[in-house]
Amino acid sequence: MSEEMKKKRIHKPAEERQAEILDAAVKIFAHKGYQVADVQTIAEHAGVGKGTVYRYFPTKEDLFKQALIRQLDILRCKMWQAHDSTNNPLRRLKVVMATYFTFFDEHPETIELFVHERAEFGHEQTPLYFVRMHEHTEDWIPMFKALKAELPNCENDIEEMMCLCGEIMHGTVYLSKAIVPNRPALERLEQTYRFYLQGLVKHADIDQLYYLHNL
Repeated sequence: MSEEMKKKRIHKPAEERQAEILDAAVKIFAHKGYQVADVQTIAEHAGVGKGTVYRYFPTKEDLFKQALIRQLDILRCKMWQAHDSTNNPLRRLKVVMATYFTFFDEHPETIELFVHERAEFGHEQTPLYFVRMHEHTEDWIPMFKALKAELPNCENDIEEMMCLCGEIMHGTVYLSKAIVPNRPALERLEQTYRFYLQGLVKHADIDQLYYLHNL
């Protein structure tokens, strides 16, 4: 760390300092990749010494994974805020989808972390995205139970509904970033939402649902 940075450094609570380090790590890992990214560079961007980074995160691998987990936790928090914004089951699903897409549109570096994680650790372990989603599966069951109650002739079980929804949303985000020029995932919301419902109920019933719930 330069002398100028040392002079400017101020004491901050540990939680705030860790958050700043993780924010810097997200940017550097996303831009340079796991192998090329250097802990010293991350420390400089966070305005701390390299030793401070290692005090909170013992290894480079731990720093990378905690940075990705932080992004996923922020996403989950935003999705829950959207979840609580309405009591209508069909509208709730739509705003949760919109929030999910908006997050990745605003934080494309998270997609880059997914790619780097897959390249570096994919042969060893399940991606953290799926690990975190699995850990919180039960939290979302009530939402999908309420949704199923509103869908006429829906024969899918709750687990199938949840898996299908998650896979479609995740795939939409990747597709939006893979196409050149990139197209915001949020622009695919209506198409994705209707496509999901079509997998659960008859086409004629969807038009009726849109009418009844003012979707």
